[in-house]
Amino acid sequence: MSLFRPARRPGRRTPWISGLLAVLLAAALAGVGAAAGAQPASDSNANGTATTVEGAPADPDAPASTEPDPNATDPTEDTTGDTEPDATDPTEDTDPDATDPTEDTGAVEDPNADPNGNDKGLPLNNGEQPEEIVFNDVPYGEIPTATPQVLVLRPGSGRIIPINREINLRARFANFRPGSFSDPKTQYGEGTQRLDENGFLNGHNHACIQRIARNGTVPGERCDSFVVMAQEGDSDIITGIGPPLTTPGRYRVCIDAAAGNHYPAARAFAQRGGPVDCVRVLAMDFSQLRNANQ
Repeated sequence: MSLFRPARRPGRRTPWISGLLAVLLAAALAGVGAAAGAQPASDSNANGTATTVEGAPADPDAPASTEPDPNATDPTEDTTGDTEPDATDPTEDTDPDATDPTEDTGAVEDPNADPNGNDKGLPLNNGEQPEEIVFNDVPYGEIPTATPQVLVLRPGSGRIIPINREINLRARFANFRPGSFSDPKTQYGEGTQRLDENGFLNGHNHACIQRIARNGTVPGERCDSFVVMAQEGDSDIITGIGPPLTTPGRYRVCIDAAAGNHYPAARAFAQRGGPVDCVRVLAMDFSQLRNANQ
């Protein structure tokens, strides 16, 4: 074999190298394209809409969307036009039927309303002394600093008085002005306490005589003899004549000081003597006593 080989022409190797480079370049481009296509597919939902993870940085190479958001507000839109019909204007007039808490309605207060705690719903006192429990909403009124005082002078304590005869009553008072007296049938418990120019209570005095049982039980409520005392001129003496007692026995005689509305005088301080004084007497039948002595 001849060792002589004809020399190759330099231009015949160039097409083969070029073809190999083209194949490698095409394969590389195909791989890059597949990777790029997989990323948008993973970020898309079933409807083809791109989803964004909250807090993830935006892709700087992604093209900005030019499609307008239908829920976005146009900054150039005129918002001063017609508003939503259900929207409430804070400056709009309120319901004309609504009540303004600061408005003076001019309503008249119910005269039967209870301002002082009638929590039992009792009927209000009407001044007629009904035979039932009532509620009196009248305040005390003027309370004197000097408590009215009374001292029974007649009958004397321990005295014997005759039955079936009128009883002469006499007492002395202080810090008090008698003469104020409302109608007990229609104004009992009505009105308030009032003081005179000297600060003494205006009112009147009652005398009540009650029988005491032999066993020492508390007497009943009612008086066996009752009278309203009267002042003697401008003196500090009050007098009265009580109806006769009809049953022999022991009795207590009490004379008090009351306001013009017939309620007992209210005291301003504790440890003051009350506006009442009582004595004990014995009522007897003098005719039977004389017959027994004879």
